[in-house]
Amino acid sequence: MTEQAFWEIINRSLEQNAPGSDGQYIAISQSLANLPPEQLIGFENQLSRQKAKAFSFPVLMANFILQSYINDDIFEDFRLWLISFGEEKFTQILHNPDVLADLSDITDPVEDITGEGLVFAALEAYEAQTGRDDFLKQTTPAEEIEMYYDWPDHLSGLEARMPKLFARYWDSNRSYELAAE
Repeated sequence: MTEQAFWEIINRSLEQNAPGSDGQYIAISQSLANLPPEQLIGFENQLSRQKAKAFSFPVLMANFILQSYINDDIFEDFRLWLISFGEEKFTQILHNPDVLADLSDITDPVEDITGEGLVFAALEAYEAQTGRDDFLKQTTPAEEIEMYYDWPDHLSGLEARMPKLFARYWDSNRSYELAAE
């Protein structure tokens, strides 16, 4: 599957659904249900490539500001959620994650930020079509480059790097390791 075909599926799912919504993930699953197995593998490979593109410290920092906690699973889910915004907004976010403050309307970061609908969409379509459980053995995960972590020493540094996200989503009642100045 080409990158363009991948993004067409994601972008089409946004025509009547909000990014990261159950409706969007159902629309993606419905699109995938009609594809042959080799295209489902291609979709998964493209998903992995896009997720790897979002493996950067600025994206990680945006995730931290929104959800106040980071681990591998949360960061993977966050990157999948970013993909759900579609190609144009995903690209904007990668260039400047602070634009998420303008692109999202999150009331509960823990509940509202989820990319889980993308995790199993191609796998489930593949297993339904083939009756086999060898899907992941046929995919080629993208390599994620090593990340340089440049955490600021103080909250003011976090705010300076992502001013809009910080102003809109930072919760001063949460626990954190950065010191206030």
